[in-house]
Amino acid sequence: MMLLKILFRNAFHNKLRSGLTILGIAVAILAFGLLRTVINSWYSGVEAASTTRLVTRNAISIIFPLPISYQEKIRQVEGVKIVSYGNWFGGIYIDEKNFFANFCVEPRTYFELYPEFVLDPLQKRAFSCRPEGFRGGRKLAAKYGWKPGDTVTLKGTIYRATGILFCAAFITAAIKPLDETQFSFTGPISMKP
Repeated sequence: MMLLKILFRNAFHNKLRSGLTILGIAVAILAFGLLRTVINSWYSGVEAASTTRLVTRNAISIIFPLPISYQEKIRQVEGVKIVSYGNWFGGIYIDEKNFFANFCVEPRTYFELYPEFVLDPLQKRAFSCRPEGFRGGRKLAAKYGWKPGDTVTLKGTIYRATGILFCAAFITAAIKPLDETQFSFTGPISMKP
């Protein structure tokens, strides 16, 4: 008991030193917590991803597609069961501040590759059948107020075109760390100059 009394009295003998020591410990704990949060969020998508899926892209950038002939070459590799594609469109919704990732995909095989994205069966059928249909994540739909049947216009930044798309489906992530702000559409899309 005497030892605790001596420690307490000496801890507050020099108030500046004690305050700086407490502040230093608090900053170290806060910095460690923030860094761990950033690292965990960085790897959350990888941890949630399937270990049986491999994504390949052009070595230059995501905006440059691979040649379509690669699809058959990849399909012939031993162990490959399904091959699909997604092409970065880079469109903007209404204004540049409303940017979100958007891809043109092949609907039949794309859904088979990503079973963790859950779609209502009727919406899935509408997305697959309609040539200008799109599917958006539930968070994206809630942000912009989209409902099934709405039309959305994307202004191309890479491709000099404006796509008018029919809202066909909303995705829900079966595993929670997955991104529900994705936007994908089938090709070809209706274009206007």
